[in-house]
Amino acid sequence: MKKIVLSLLFLLILVAVFAQVPPNYRFVKTWHVSDRFGTVDSIPVDTVHLNYQISNPIDRFSIANSFNGNLGSPIQSKLYFDRPANTDFIFSNAYYPYLTNLNSTIFYNTKTPFSYIDYNTGGTTYRAEDHVKFLFTGNVNKKLNFGTTLDYIYATGEYNNQAVQRFAGSLFGSYQGKHYSATGVISTNNLSNYENGGTVDSIAINPLGLATKDIPTRLTGYSNFKQTQFFFTQQYSVGFEREVKVKEDSVRMEYVPVTRFAHTLKLDDVRKRYFEPTTDSTFYKNTYYPIKQTNDSSALQTMTNTFSISLVEEFNKWMPFGLTAFVENEIQRYTFNKDNLIKGMDQSTTRLGGILSKQRGQRFKYNVLGDLSLIGYKAGNFRLEGNAGGFFKLWNDSITLVANGFVRNDSPSYFLEHYDSNHFRWDRNFANIYRTHVGGTFSIPTRLFSVNVSVENISKYIYFDSDALPAQFSGNIQVLAANLKQDFHVGKFGLENNVVYQVSSQQNVLPLPDLTLYHNLYYDDIWFKVLSMQLGVNVRYHTAYYAPAYMPATGQFYTQSKTLIGNYPVATVYLNFHLKRTRFFVEYYHVNQLFMKGAYYSMPNYPIDPAEMKMGVSWNFYD
Repeated sequence: MKKIVLSLLFLLILVAVFAQVPPNYRFVKTWHVSDRFGTVDSIPVDTVHLNYQISNPIDRFSIANSFNGNLGSPIQSKLYFDRPANTDFIFSNAYYPYLTNLNSTIFYNTKTPFSYIDYNTGGTTYRAEDHVKFLFTGNVNKKLNFGTTLDYIYATGEYNNQAVQRFAGSLFGSYQGKHYSATGVISTNNLSNYENGGTVDSIAINPLGLATKDIPTRLTGYSNFKQTQFFFTQQYSVGFEREVKVKEDSVRMEYVPVTRFAHTLKLDDVRKRYFEPTTDSTFYKNTYYPIKQTNDSSALQTMTNTFSISLVEEFNKWMPFGLTAFVENEIQRYTFNKDNLIKGMDQSTTRLGGILSKQRGQRFKYNVLGDLSLIGYKAGNFRLEGNAGGFFKLWNDSITLVANGFVRNDSPSYFLEHYDSNHFRWDRNFANIYRTHVGGTFSIPTRLFSVNVSVENISKYIYFDSDALPAQFSGNIQVLAANLKQDFHVGKFGLENNVVYQVSSQQNVLPLPDLTLYHNLYYDDIWFKVLSMQLGVNVRYHTAYYAPAYMPATGQFYTQSKTLIGNYPVATVYLNFHLKRTRFFVEYYHVNQLFMKGAYYSMPNYPIDPAEMKMGVSWNFYD
């Protein structure tokens, strides 16, 4: 408690020092880019003072997750449509929310240098978790921007042999010229987590009344995941100048691009290692190598070059759409164990594709993409996907309708078919996975209402069975999900509601909770005309189901039918403050554990943290 009080006093002093100058958010523009064509997708600057306490990667990933109970540990969303697309390196799926790469990079254009630092901490005295994030970015001139990020996690964990250490960072830049533009980022991730195999007792959390660090766990292992990524895209456009009337008696010249040529280079190096100082033959059914240690490793290096030519949308006023054709080459090198030796395999794939799109204007937008792998390792793979959306007014309300869908035929990852390690070996020949998806979102922003309905059919679905080995379901699996969000405001009180209903036609192959809930009740006010305050409590809950278990040696989630997980709420009481440049929060996580009995497991054998205090602070600087 002394540490908490001192930390609070320190935060208040910092707020008083740094909150004197008003923020200049209007001088900062931010956007994402796609990994193929460098397409800009503008996003707002993160300045919202509400719900700042939801700042850690786990809570931001999804409203319900399976994870090892500690920040930075392997994770899988319990909502099917929140899960990221599978990659060729199957071992990276469990670390997706923590990774700094192109998908998470935000690009900036600023009139003044912009930076921020964010620090979160929590946990008991000697089992604390710390998370520090830092950003600096600034423009050399109106066209050229550079920046850097750092992201560090150190979390000991409340349970034995659970510690996580993660370091990530990036250097990014962009140039936005009249004819030529370029965007680039280089990022690195190094995440290490101990593997304890979960608690020995899978029913009671703490039957002997022990301290959390003394509760027996089943394994002493260690995993290390590394990813280094380089991305660079450049575009050159040709066009003409035309006059645009500004006022009745004045005009200005505007450059109109007609054709755009683009090249994108992406280099990815991903590695996973699993280590046991002493080989455990009790936890694992099989041990293949006659050595005292386990030291499994695998890696994938990928180089992707994409060349495209586009007829840009701005050129034709009467038929406003963009048309793109592209060719892409992908070279991959798989590195793996084989008979306790490191071996490699090189593969190449060439694909052709095109895009028809309309992204300008507010009333109606669409984007349709198709590609086909013609030559090489993934020959025969194809994808057709698209989305379309419109905006219109109904009385005094704004209505938004968005539809999306895809048809995909994908060959399985090499590591799904072939793997060799100390505890697991498999050699499979799976058929291609065929998926069709249809979804849509209806929202009324003025009423704080939205509903998304998605349906997906999966043929030849590949999963990890009860023996934690890859298997292929011979039939079709249908997944239906309805995601409803409705917020209410009465005076200074707010209530946020998120309800997700899911149905899986094969719960023994693709298990999902039927109902998942998130509710957030709060009081929001402004004190002394400058200090924004939010006091509230949020609750997360899902119905009981046979949640997938976790296999440390391979980092995969696999089906099980012995332990039901769920039917237990997790409530958190919090207090947020926002004063000009500074935001900070204090929360009591899992407060209901103090007075409520129940099995608070995230997944079989892996409990979440008991009730504990957490806090965080964030500063923005514009100078």
